Formats: sequence, C-alpha cells, structure tokens
Amino acid sequence: MYSWLTLAVQVAGVIVLVVYAVDTHEIRTSSQKQATTAFEDDLTKQYRGIMKSIPVDISTGSGLETLTSNRERLAGCRDAIYRYVDLTNEQIFLHDKGRVADETWTGWFAGIKSNMKLPAFRQVWEEVSQKRPESFTELRELLRS
Repeated sequence: MYSWLTLAVQVAGVIVLVVYAVDTHEIRTSSQKQATTAFEDDLTKQYRGIMKSIPVDISTGSGLETLTSNRERLAGCRDAIYRYVDLTNEQIFLHDKGRVADETWTGWFAGIKSNMKLPAFRQVWEEVSQKRPESFTELRELLRS
C-alpha cells in the first residue's frame, strides 16, 4: 500500500516535470522568436542599404530617363534596383518557407507592391524579367497575383 507521503512525492515529481516542460517550451519559443527577429532585421538592413543607392527622385516616382545625363548615377541606380529585385525575390521565398513572420511579411508585401509600381523599378524589372525568364520565379508569381 502506498502511503500518503509516497503519493505526495510522486505527484510533486510529476508537477516538476510539467513545469520543466513548460519552461523549456517557453525558452525554445522565445529563442526562436529572437532568431526570427534578428534574421528579419538583417534583411531590413539589406533593404535600407540598397535604397540608399537609389536617388530620391527615383523613389518618389521619376523614371530612369531623369538620370540619363549622368551615366554613372544611372548605372548605380539600375544596379541597386536589380539588387532590390533579387532581395525581394529572396524575401518572398523565405516567407513562403515560413522563415518570416506574417506580421513582418505584411509590411514587406506592402512595400514591394509600392516599389514595383514606381516607373524606374518597373523599367528595370521588365528588362530583367525578359533577359532572365528563368529567374525570380517567386517575384513573378507575386506580381501575377
């Protein structure tokens, strides 16, 4: 026969195991959230770095023709927009794989839609999509929908 003391020790042991499991789960979840946030922050830094290379008039709706008098500036802007297209495609891929939080994706998605409507971005995208039809499948799919 079990004594009350034996039963109390067994119940206490079960409680300790449950508390340990809950704590472990919370720590793991917290660590995953921190890692996701750091990962998303890194992608955001990449985006900001690219956007620094794009002249303000391009970001506010001017086409690439405004830069034709300065070949270096035009080439730098086209390169930056290409890097933006590449980063955007990666962001879409990572979201589709569940590596980006839905809340973060909502903001990124709005930015992608807005940027891809800008004339200079559309110009570079049209050129890139024609010259590299096998590339940027995630972005192509997003723009189709």
